[in-house]
Amino acid sequence: MDKDTAKLAVRLDEFLDAIDVGDTKLARFIVKKAVKKYPRHGLSFAMQGLAAVYIDNNHTDGYLYLKKAISKGYGAAFIYFNFGLCAELNGFMTESLEAFYEALECATPDEIDAYGSARERLLLIQETLPEHVTLKQYFADAKEFEKGVSLLESQSFSDAIRCFIKVTQSQPEHVQSYGNLGICHMYLGDHQLAKRAFYQALAIDPDYELAEKNLQRLKALEKGEITSLPDITVLDFYGDREKESANPAREVNQALSQAMSEEQFESLEQAQAFVDSFMQGHNESPREDLLGLSPVQARELLTTPFETPALLTRDFERVSQLMAVPIYWLAINLLGALGPQGIKCTAAGNLPRDLCRTIFEKYQQEIDSGIAVSTINKEEDFIHLHVARCILSIAGLIRKHDGYWKPLNATWQLYERIQQGDHDAATGLYETLFTTFTADFNLAYLAGDEENCAFYQSSIGFSLYILYQLGDTWRHSRDYQQLFEKTFPDVKSPVIELPGVELPSEYILRFWLDLAWQIGLIEKRQSSEGAGLSKDIRATPLFSELITWHLPKVKLL
Repeated sequence: MDKDTAKLAVRLDEFLDAIDVGDTKLARFIVKKAVKKYPRHGLSFAMQGLAAVYIDNNHTDGYLYLKKAISKGYGAAFIYFNFGLCAELNGFMTESLEAFYEALECATPDEIDAYGSARERLLLIQETLPEHVTLKQYFADAKEFEKGVSLLESQSFSDAIRCFIKVTQSQPEHVQSYGNLGICHMYLGDHQLAKRAFYQALAIDPDYELAEKNLQRLKALEKGEITSLPDITVLDFYGDREKESANPAREVNQALSQAMSEEQFESLEQAQAFVDSFMQGHNESPREDLLGLSPVQARELLTTPFETPALLTRDFERVSQLMAVPIYWLAINLLGALGPQGIKCTAAGNLPRDLCRTIFEKYQQEIDSGIAVSTINKEEDFIHLHVARCILSIAGLIRKHDGYWKPLNATWQLYERIQQGDHDAATGLYETLFTTFTADFNLAYLAGDEENCAFYQSSIGFSLYILYQLGDTWRHSRDYQQLFEKTFPDVKSPVIELPGVELPSEYILRFWLDLAWQIGLIEKRQSSEGAGLSKDIRATPLFSELITWHLPKVKLL
């Protein structure tokens, strides 16, 4: 640290002490002296910015001075944090979030807890980004996009193209970059590349009106219906595009900005305490779009549902009537059919056809009389048995060895204890099947829709919360879909309707009729409201035995 910086650091500490005790006269005097002697130093700009915020409540001047301080190389965590607040109040949301990110990056371990509100904001934004895009990449792309827009508006089309291509390389789904690429190519006269870019934009977002409008304009130009292109229009992804649809992160930031603008703060601690209190209130308040859950509760149900005892607890020892649970029934019957020595598998490594047919007939009689399979020629024809075999294998309970499928010795001993009526052995096996099916088995294996099935599976806590609220009575499965899509509108799985037939959505099929039913948490019946696969569902007694909820009942429909 040079001599001037060391002296100004002392002045900054004196300034902050004066602010803390409410001596604004002394605080102004300290700033005045610092600026007079060191007018271009980053610490002088920092003190002017903090004075604008905490003495004058002027967040515009605060934004300008603190930005200058950072550009001069003074980027302490609390400077970044206050700059972030000022940027937010002035409507510069991307700049604000980047400042919060930098505050957390350069904060010491002792300081990190003071910036909890910054972390909360960034988490809210991170949840809206594609999985592969980091916050750092988001900020870099934002700057690159804005640079591209500026170049486009100045008609430097070739340079703008390089910017938009750079964004699409890290975010292939960045629809506005494709739209703007199309505009650049269109004005450069390269109609084929322009069309390709517009079509790419519409493939990502069929409702992207600007791309559709420009595509039609280009076609009209080619047909001679118009003779020239109009003035350039650009839709800014980081501005106008966000206004088109609801963005929870942006909404809470705007609400906080509004609340802060109505307050007077006499110290840094007072402002931080206000922000912390606001964010805590937001995160702990029930929300209608989260079906009566707070953001904190919803996040815990989505990430660690079975490790959050404040929301729900599981007790596998309480469950009974396990032979009515499809996956458990299949596991027991398959283990019994394999025997301690195992059974020879087919050339493809599957269970033999006769074994599959025998178990299928019994399954049809005892578990699901409505199951319809034209013929069983191979293991995959009886898909539920195939899944059960996969789960037993994933769980390490059976293995294929020397051309035989056979239980491990410990598994066979467990099976024998179950046959002798050992309740602990039975619930232990069910716990293993439940955990493997819900956490380790790839649900997309049944459907091929990797992204959505992964989300259905990982959101088990949230879906079971809906079952807790609705499951006391028979409900059509579309009620569950409606509530799921209310909270997660971007994960839509539309119901397919044919004349006289309503087919369940992918969410209903994969999560409820496959996963939840197989592990014994729901029962299903043919719905009176539709034909074919239209189902009503309700919770089983096992659901209440297994899971105790510590959340209130709310009216959802």
